[in-house]
Amino acid sequence: MPIDLKTCTTTGLTTIMSNARRKGGSEAQSARLAAALELQDRERRTHADPVAGACLGTIALMDQCRFEETGRNLKSNRSRQAIRNHGEIEFMTLVARGQSAGSGFELLLAGGLGVCTIEALVVAHFDRFPADAVEAAKARLTAHGIPLPH
Repeated sequence: MPIDLKTCTTTGLTTIMSNARRKGGSEAQSARLAAALELQDRERRTHADPVAGACLGTIALMDQCRFEETGRNLKSNRSRQAIRNHGEIEFMTLVARGQSAGSGFELLLAGGLGVCTIEALVVAHFDRFPADAVEAAKARLTAHGIPLPH
């Protein structure tokens, strides 16, 4: 019987993600992605602005991928500081406009979570961002073989 991700704790979801990454295979990757999307969606639902909440969920996923890669509980402090300085939407715009993919993008991509990136959120919510930021995000996703959100 499959696990109901909606009833899992946050720790349970991160455990599912780590175990699936370690196990490998397409079924495990599907479980990992489902758990990641649930974690991201929890942040979205707890924030007054769902797009800003999804941004914070992506930051949490970056932290999880960093933990899985290094074994150390390192936080995305520069991203959090930029959010405090500029707000979530402006931070997401800056990330999308960036000259190259940032370390968070690379972490999520290496973790099989390319559809959970800030760039994917910018494309998915194109009406909230400047056109040049959306185009830059689309270009980065396409260049890395990540399907564009609908």
